[in-house]
Amino acid sequence: LPEYEVIDTIPVYRKMKGWHPFGLTYMISVFSFLMKHRRSFDIICCFGLFLFIPPAVVMKYLYHKKVVVRLMCSGDFGDFAGIKPLLLKPLITAAAKRCNSIVYLSQAIKKELEANHFPDEKLVHIPNGVDVEQFAPPEESDHRTSKNICFVGRLESQKGLDTLMEALAIIITRDSEVTLTLVGDGRQRAALENLARNLSLGKHVLFAGFDEDVVAYYHRARVFVLPSLSEGMSSSLLEALSCGLPVVVSTAGGNRELVDWGSAEEAIPVSQYRIADCGILVNPEDSRGLAGALSKLLEDTTLVHQLGEKARTHVRGSFSQEKTVYDYLTLFSRFA
Repeated sequence: LPEYEVIDTIPVYRKMKGWHPFGLTYMISVFSFLMKHRRSFDIICCFGLFLFIPPAVVMKYLYHKKVVVRLMCSGDFGDFAGIKPLLLKPLITAAAKRCNSIVYLSQAIKKELEANHFPDEKLVHIPNGVDVEQFAPPEESDHRTSKNICFVGRLESQKGLDTLMEALAIIITRDSEVTLTLVGDGRQRAALENLARNLSLGKHVLFAGFDEDVVAYYHRARVFVLPSLSEGMSSSLLEALSCGLPVVVSTAGGNRELVDWGSAEEAIPVSQYRIADCGILVNPEDSRGLAGALSKLLEDTTLVHQLGEKARTHVRGSFSQEKTVYDYLTLFSRFA
């Protein structure tokens, strides 16, 4: 990607100079950038806990800029886990607590913020949103007759895709027509391709790679799957729900909130699953439970339609892009 470009009238600068074992030169570079452009902005939004937060907070005190931090993820791959090895972790967390507002996507992230003693009065819940007009169900009324399972996202260990491969190996012993499409790319692709060969999945798995037209994949699928080990609030999960797809997801992070809003959190026995409001929940790293949940939706057309309709209605009401924009405008208006 270029170091600088303009997207929809917005100037985008991508490169910060230097890297030092302690991150000092990086922070100096960020501070220099903010100083140079200080007349161009009023609010600094920091996405994730990282070394750019201390320079942003310095700008808050020097020039009265407002600083908002949005945490991206919870769990073993989350924000707090990411900064744990850094020597400057205490500086990052101390600076983040001095920001004007801290945005969290899910209740799981909020719990981590509270456990790390972030001030409760600064916490603001703004979940991700989705363009419900772009991500809409296909026009055909009977579009869930295929036996294709769809995943959209990064091919990384965080997503639990090795568990998905093992689950698929179980499923095809019962139904040889089932297929899995993986849309996206990442560092785990080669390992997953080797695992597919070792499990003799062959024709049952399609590695589609990166594709901007993900709507077409949602429309061709019967079910969407997200077996994450750690999650914030998945955009691809929101897209699938908006397209009226029933989903099978792990209980990680914001997954549970998106598909199971009507009941209290309950433990799911190993190798089992639980049918929720607009999808099915499974434990992370439980290939048998995942296989059972996917098989249920591959066999039960009535349930597929029921969950899909609820998914579309729920997302349109609570997770539309317009609502997310409104929530951020409301937050920013406090600083006026």
